[in-house]
Order: sequence, then structure tokens, then C-alpha cells
Amino acid sequence: MMHETVYLFFGILFLLLFLSIKRKSRQLKADEKKYNDKIAELTSKLRENSLNFDNLLATLVGLHEFGMSATGIVSKEELAQSAVSVACELISSQSASLMLIDKNDNELYIAAARGLPKDVILAVRIKIGEGVSGKVAQTGKPIFVEDIESDIRFLRPNSADRYKSKSFVSVPLLVKNKVIGVLNVNATREIESFEDRDIRLLMILADQVAMTLDNVELYNNLQNFYFEMINALARIIDAKDSYTHDHADRARRYAKLIAENMHLPHAITRHIEFAALMHDIGKIGIEETILRKPSKLTAEETEIIKKHPIIGNTIISPITFLAPVAPMVLYHQEWYDGSGYPEGLAGEEIPLGARIVAVIDSYDAMTSNRPYRKALPKEYALSELNKGAGTQFDPDVVNVFVNILKNENIN
Repeated sequence: MMHETVYLFFGILFLLLFLSIKRKSRQLKADEKKYNDKIAELTSKLRENSLNFDNLLATLVGLHEFGMSATGIVSKEELAQSAVSVACELISSQSASLMLIDKNDNELYIAAARGLPKDVILAVRIKIGEGVSGKVAQTGKPIFVEDIESDIRFLRPNSADRYKSKSFVSVPLLVKNKVIGVLNVNATREIESFEDRDIRLLMILADQVAMTLDNVELYNNLQNFYFEMINALARIIDAKDSYTHDHADRARRYAKLIAENMHLPHAITRHIEFAALMHDIGKIGIEETILRKPSKLTAEETEIIKKHPIIGNTIISPITFLAPVAPMVLYHQEWYDGSGYPEGLAGEEIPLGARIVAVIDSYDAMTSNRPYRKALPKEYALSELNKGAGTQFDPDVVNVFVNILKNENIN
């Protein structure tokens, strides 16, 4: 009986121990599932945060790239197109437009667009206060349109042909609280609508675009001011030497044609135009008796004349705006074979602008009346340029200039 009681006790003890272990096992499994779910949740959040970080990084890179690309832009059209491209990339859109206010009639016109037909871009004009873009231009506040088709503010003669999505956002381009235009972006079919983040991004981009556009306008106004100033100086030089009357203006015209035919960037073309206008500015420091001498110059007088590029460089180089022009003025009397002055540079050591001015200057000198002779025929001047190609002149520049004069019948 004693033994049976002991066996029963140990049996109950083992049973209780077994049930306890089983219960603990179930608890461990439940805890494991809870921890696994928590790990899965944290992993999902980590992926989401990583994606958000990647998106933020891509956004910042996009905005930075726009800022960097805009640095060398000098026309509103180029800047507008760049802004539209960046806006589409930031929001993953295929359709956007940037509209500017035409000050003459107080209407918005499309300066650049993506995803719109060319005829629409050319035709659309929106009065301030009309339509969504007109309202944004009037109030200076962004407007989000959830459904274009049902929004009565949306001007759209043939919207079905123009827009492939329902969602649309328009943000103002503000400069010192003054609206200069609007940036419009359509959502894609995949996105269908915009998030608050998208609108904030577009507003940041719009602020940067507006500031850059304002700077471009100020820069272009400054360029025009300097251009007028340089024209005035060129006329003073021409007036001092009556035999070179209008020489600077002709040189500028030729320089622009050559630069454009060589497909040089706008900024470089402008500098070469300035160099063509100002290449003889150093003659301000030369006595008029030498400049107007009707007979052959003495060796001493020739050496004095040879100083005019150095004098010109001395006048121009301190002016920051004209810094790129100064070397063109200094070296426009260098020869391609290295036998020119003031430093005997050769080939591509000579700035391209100086090589262009050298060809222009020689042609105009030959075809103009001089104190010691009458103007030479155009055909003779062209033959002399061809003879001097590779020795006095850059052969590529000569070839371009001769073709311009022949094909366009320019005197």
C-alpha cells in the first residue's frame, strides 16, 4: 500500500511537471510569435524609413542639380525648360508647364512644357485671375485640383486631349511677394493624386526657380547696360580715327556671325562680340597724329601703335564683367604661326576670340579707306585671308568667315 501511494505521488508530480512544461512551451511559442511579429513590423518600418530617406535624398539631389544647372543659364527659356524637367522628375510626372507673366498684356504664357502639344503651348494665353493658373498668379497661393473635369475654375477648351490625369497642382513663382509666373504639374495615372509632401516640394522648387529667374533678368539687364556702354566707347574710338568709322560695329556683327556659325555657346559669343567692339580701345592712348598719319609710319611710330593691345588690356582687365574679354583684346594681333605681338603666341595658345577678331580686323582694314590708300575690293581681301590661313590666321576661322561672306553676300 505504501509503495502504491509513493508511485501515485510521483505520477501526479510528473503530470504536473509535464503540464507546466507544456504550458511554458506554449507561452514561449506565443512570445516567439509576438517577437517575430514585432521584428517584422520593425523591419517593415525600417524599409519604409529607408525608402523615405532614399526619396528625400533623391529630392535633395534633384533640387541641388537644378541649382547647379541653373548657374550657367542666361535665358529664361532655358531656365524654364530645366525647371519643368526637374519638377517632372521630383513628382514622377509626365506633364508639367511653367508659365510666365507677359508684362505687356498682363497674361500668362507657357515658357516651357512637357507632355503638351506644341500648338497648345503656342496658343494658350491666360488672363490674370482666370482659370486655376490665373487665380494662382492673382493670389500668390498654390491651388490643388483633385478632379480637373469637375472643377469649374479650370479653363480647358479640349482638356481630354491635353491632360492624361485628373489631379493637378499649380504653385506661384514669387519674388519679394510679387508673382512672376506659375508652375503647373499633373499627376500621373499611376499616382492619380498628390500628397502634401509633393506640393511642399513643388513650392520649394518654385521659390528657387523664381529667385533664379529674377537673377537672370537682372543679369541680362546688366549685360544690356554694359553692351550700351561698350558701344558708346567703341563710337568714341571710331570718332578719334575717322578712317575707321563704324569699324567696331561691323567687327561686332562679323564676330557674332562667326561665333554662331561655329556653334559657340551664347555666353562666349557675347564675350567675342564685346572683344570685337573693344579690340581697338587701346588706341585711346595713341596720339591722333599717328593714327591719322597719311604717309607710312616710321619704325618708332609702328612700335607705338603696337602698344594698343596692351593699353586696351590695361583698361579692360580691372573690370570684373569684362575679365573674359581682356585676353581677346590683348592677343588679337598675335599670328597663328607665332610671329605676332605682344607675346608671340601660336596656334591654340591664342584665345579663340582673339583669333576671330584677328581675321575680322584684317578683313575690315583691307576693305575700308585708310589714310594711305583707298578701300581694297572684297575679292582681293578674301584672297588675302586665304593666303594668310595657317600663318597669320586660324585656318578654321578663315574658312567659316569666307563662307559667311560668300553665302550670305555680306560686305
